Amino acid sequence: MQISQLYIYPVKSLAGILVEKAKVTDRGLKYDRRWVLVDENNYHITQREMPELLAFVPTVLSHGIRITNTKNKDSILVPFWPLTEENVQIKVWDDVFEATEVSAIISEWFSKSLDKKVRLMFQKDDSRREIETKYAIKGDEIVSAADGYPILIISEESLADLNARLEEPVEMLRFRPNIVVKGIDAFEEDKLGHLKIGLAEIIGVKNCGRCIMITNKPDGSPRGKEPLKTLSQYRLEGNKVLFGRNFLISKQGEVEIGMEVLPL
Repeated sequence: MQISQLYIYPVKSLAGILVEKAKVTDRGLKYDRRWVLVDENNYHITQREMPELLAFVPTVLSHGIRITNTKNKDSILVPFWPLTEENVQIKVWDDVFEATEVSAIISEWFSKSLDKKVRLMFQKDDSRREIETKYAIKGDEIVSAADGYPILIISEESLADLNARLEEPVEMLRFRPNIVVKGIDAFEEDKLGHLKIGLAEIIGVKNCGRCIMITNKPDGSPRGKEPLKTLSQYRLEGNKVLFGRNFLISKQGEVEIGMEVLPL
């Protein structure tokens, strides 16, 4: 089993970036979902209610992250560190944690682009959002503004199995994985536990329940029912449609495409 693709999503629910290598930090891959858009109630905004967020594409530069609105080609540079100092409590699902507005100018740019009052927030290193207790292992694991877990793994074989059942195949980015692996059977990732990749170690704790976001099309055309409809026919467990597996961080390190993934 080896890594075939690596993705980060610097701003929660915006488009993802394919990278060659990434540092595994205490809360996920470096830059992954450290920024998040919130509404006037400081609650996170996602593609579930605003699929147009997919049109905003990030590019990591040496001095920040450039966000480009592909609809009008307008862009803005987001610095790696906030330009303001006011810390506020924001909410991602049921979790409340501290974040800092990046800048009023950047928030206004997003507000105008989305025709909705929003602010772009950043989770600093000293802001702790802990993993749901029943899935924690050591009890002190943390996560960024991701839905709930630091790393999501999907295999190429699982996507191939799904695409063989669809009239129109879908791309891996629909499912927003961090690490894509190859060299295992379809859905074998469901059972993966403690993994070693280079110096990094991660531990599988929960298979990923999917939502309407996977029906968002990269070209911005209206949502359909797929691939959620087909997945629900053979990947339903209770009331959850499963695809991919969530992992916690056990040991930090660097991972890159082509690395071997070793079960421990």
